[in-house]
Amino acid sequence: MMGLQEFLADNYRTELAAFRAVLAGIPEDVFGVDRLGHSPAWHALHIADWLRLTVLGDPTANYHYLGWEDKAWAQAMKTDAAPVQEDASKADILARLDGIGEQAVAYLQNASDADMEGMTFSPSAPNGERPRLAAVGLHLRHVAYHRGQVVLGQKA
Repeated sequence: MMGLQEFLADNYRTELAAFRAVLAGIPEDVFGVDRLGHSPAWHALHIADWLRLTVLGDPTANYHYLGWEDKAWAQAMKTDAAPVQEDASKADILARLDGIGEQAVAYLQNASDADMEGMTFSPSAPNGERPRLAAVGLHLRHVAYHRGQVVLGQKA
């Protein structure tokens, strides 16, 4: 039977590949155009930021695409420049998503049971934290949600 870490890594690999395929199909000239509130570029950077925060636990204060930018906690997390801006080239944005996605899958594949225990930051939880494993599962669904948003945006 597949272990938890292998299961998580496999599911993240699959969902990120599906998300990446949808993004790859967006023409370069509309990749940065807002549809239904955000551009495909923003969705890609949003997922990269949340992968860093939720899966990798990266403490670097350069999160600019969390989607809660009007909240004080999000403003405190973007004091450094964003690694890639929404107006960057499609290739640069997809490279950022790919790199962070590969790091997240590798982390999950090699995580210990202890790495999946405890609590982690989660702004949508009533107390601002949720169990780490639940947060990792929630973020997997979050990737799928944004894949759907990009698809719907292209129909708008």
